Amino acid sequence: MRFGVYGLPTLFPPTPIGVGFEGAGTIVEAHESLGDSLIGKKVAFAQDPHSKSFQGTWRQYLILHKLQVIPIPDDADLDKFSSSFVNPVTVIGFIDVATKAGHKAIVHDAACSSLGKMLVKYCKKLDYPLINVVRREEQVKTLKDLGAEHVLNSSLETFENDLKELTHKLEATGFFDAIAGDTTGLILNNMPRKSTAYVYGALSGKAVSYSPGGFIFLENTISSFWLGPYLRSITEEERAKHIGTIIHDLSTGGAIFGSDVVQTFPLAEFEAAITAANEKASEGKTILKPHD
Repeated sequence: MRFGVYGLPTLFPPTPIGVGFEGAGTIVEAHESLGDSLIGKKVAFAQDPHSKSFQGTWRQYLILHKLQVIPIPDDADLDKFSSSFVNPVTVIGFIDVATKAGHKAIVHDAACSSLGKMLVKYCKKLDYPLINVVRREEQVKTLKDLGAEHVLNSSLETFENDLKELTHKLEATGFFDAIAGDTTGLILNNMPRKSTAYVYGALSGKAVSYSPGGFIFLENTISSFWLGPYLRSITEEERAKHIGTIIHDLSTGGAIFGSDVVQTFPLAEFEAAITAANEKASEGKTILKPHD
């Protein structure tokens, strides 16, 4: 992000800046106004990098406001809850945005990611139609094994025809795009008229590409999704409901929002952890354990 992957080199404050958006841990000290009852309690947490109090979560100790933490069960596995905020709330947010916008079905690319797998399971639970787009045949099998009904391989010559046929059949007019670049336009052009792409990532490292004709004649639109603005756009009751849904799932086995932790690293080995995470992104989470 700091080097302009998102086309905005000054997206975050100048360095030095903390690293890491979420995690889980144990409260070791609390402000006197809160009393001592929170000491020893386990919590999950997330930080907004635009906040003046942002420190980054790649550290042993972190100062947080009480509204930034989510209480979790005393017997919770901190490894599993360390990624219990960003991806799970994003998944719920996708469907919330889609249903409020009237999309009868949605498309999701880079669908074999940890987030993509959660989305497959969440949509299956809700019986909400989801078209998954992946790049390799083994990823098709992975998502099918999770219960995905519609999985398309973008490497096949028939991809665009298959996508157009399926999106029109399901009336899929919402597209959550993690890739950007040429992919945004390619998929949007094979969706029904008046479709919307919600760009939430830039895995291609390129700017979104789309022809003016798509906007003018097909009445398609390109929007965005980012967790911070989304959470600020919904009510306190909706936020509480989302968090409650996630905590209940993770506390009862994590059938939907649980992520497989494939590797752990001590904080001092963060460079190796980054490499490993990139290599095994579709297999599960690589986490840092600052106290190891």
